[in-house]
Amino acid sequence: MKNFIKEELESGITLVTEKKSYFNSISIGLWVKTGSSYEPPELNGISHFIEHLLFKGTKTRTSRVINKEIDLMGGALNAFTGMELTCLYTRVLSENYDKALNLLIDIMFNSSFPKEEMAKEKGVILQEILAAQDDPYDYAMELFHNNFYGDSPYGRPILGTRETVEGLDRDKIREYYYSNYSPENLVISIAGNFNYPDIVKSIDKYMSSIPGKFKMRPRPATSEISKTYGNFLQEKDLEQTHFIVGVDGLRKTDKDYYVLEILNTLLGGSVSSRLFRELRENKGLAYSIYSNAVFHRSDGYVYIYAGISPKRLRLSKKLIFNIMDDLVSGNIKEEEISNAKKHVAEGFLLGLESTSYIMNNNAINEIYNNRYISKFHVLKKINSTDKASLKEIAKKILGDKNRRHISIVGRASNGK
Repeated sequence: MKNFIKEELESGITLVTEKKSYFNSISIGLWVKTGSSYEPPELNGISHFIEHLLFKGTKTRTSRVINKEIDLMGGALNAFTGMELTCLYTRVLSENYDKALNLLIDIMFNSSFPKEEMAKEKGVILQEILAAQDDPYDYAMELFHNNFYGDSPYGRPILGTRETVEGLDRDKIREYYYSNYSPENLVISIAGNFNYPDIVKSIDKYMSSIPGKFKMRPRPATSEISKTYGNFLQEKDLEQTHFIVGVDGLRKTDKDYYVLEILNTLLGGSVSSRLFRELRENKGLAYSIYSNAVFHRSDGYVYIYAGISPKRLRLSKKLIFNIMDDLVSGNIKEEEISNAKKHVAEGFLLGLESTSYIMNNNAINEIYNNRYISKFHVLKKINSTDKASLKEIAKKILGDKNRRHISIVGRASNGK
């Protein structure tokens, strides 16, 4: 932790940095605590729309100038929108830190949202929505989320819907932007080779010219999260049937976070997992099969996905449920646990070889846990996981057969 510093700057921004002097690069991320789950239903997709518009020009830079500047730094500029976070980030050589901060802060806080660009980008996003609906996997996952969470915030698509996106205009964009993208709602995370006083000086300098239009408003009370269990079938003429099982999971801050990560590795989170070995390697039933644990601020879930021939759906379902039940019973070998722990720990350590990974990790820990989490803490949590704790979490997460959500998309008449 000696190289980690957290500070709240005069602008209201929370700055978290971790110096790694053996790198020649620096990764910078501007993280806004907003995403699709914070949007009113009628504005669904607005965070993703704003993410697109951030690249379309500021008061002093056109989109072409933005692209040229990052190209001349030899870096890459990108962004993403999630259910709870929006991030604008780059990775450049350390010597370009000041130019990169100038560019990122200008894009984040001085975007002009030109009307002509809004009209064009709305068309792009509508095509993105249609493309997701044309992709069987994306379509299946969107239906799963919508069926599982229903009208709850986590059930809304990050992209929005055709109806909500078409209803967005410049006034709605600007109102939401100035209410949610204020400095007080933002974390800047930096990792790599830098001099901390120089970083603070640059941020303060560029934030001093930011207009005072940003007014962080109190968030509305979190909507009650409800889930729906049972079987959902969407008939569709596809070569493969897309089979998804969803169950309750854990929050991001849960004390058993790493236990569930290891259980997921055993279940379907690696090529040595039970699902991969049994359904793909041993039986040849699926090309793509895996599980994933998803953690949110106030909720979480685990899902299993498999792309299967309709004729093999019934057998595949039986095998998947057998594997889940076997883990619940505690039928786990010590060697299997040791290998899963090694997989999770060494994957984490490999990530620390990247400034981008460190930057992401520190930002997420700050936003969700409000603290720095050291490498030694993570490894201790992983290593302390044992058979008893895995059995307990397996029973909690996988054990209740009445709290399983099953979404099937495709030709599944013989697999109901």
